[in-house]
Amino acid sequence: MDYLDDLDDLYKAPPALYSRILILIYSLFLTPIGGVILMTINLISAGRLINIIWLVIALLLFEIGHLGLIVYYGASIWAFFLPLILEAILFAFPVWNILLKGTNTYRKRKALVPIIILLFIWVPLLILNFFDFTA
Repeated sequence: MDYLDDLDDLYKAPPALYSRILILIYSLFLTPIGGVILMTINLISAGRLINIIWLVIALLLFEIGHLGLIVYYGASIWAFFLPLILEAILFAFPVWNILLKGTNTYRKRKALVPIIILLFIWVPLLILNFFDFTA
């Protein structure tokens, strides 16, 4: 009766995952840590819990390299932002392909909650940095 078990797999709904573009945006605006949080939610939804360990190891290695660049070259714009952009692109595309391999079909998870969280973080930062509240 193994063929009945195979039929059950066919009718399972594909997992709901956050899109690569949302992970890229989160990685750019909230550093790669924000993108890794969304990617972790994707891995939990896809049932790939062991890959979370590899994702955290990759994040730690990237961030250690990033800090090494800042220490070596100083706190310049290039040493700070260029590695962040590179990390965001790597987490959104190649790391997605490696850790979610075999998950070709998925439903897009709604991005409303992550976007609201992003706004709650960025709007106060913009207000506090660009407006002078002193009399």
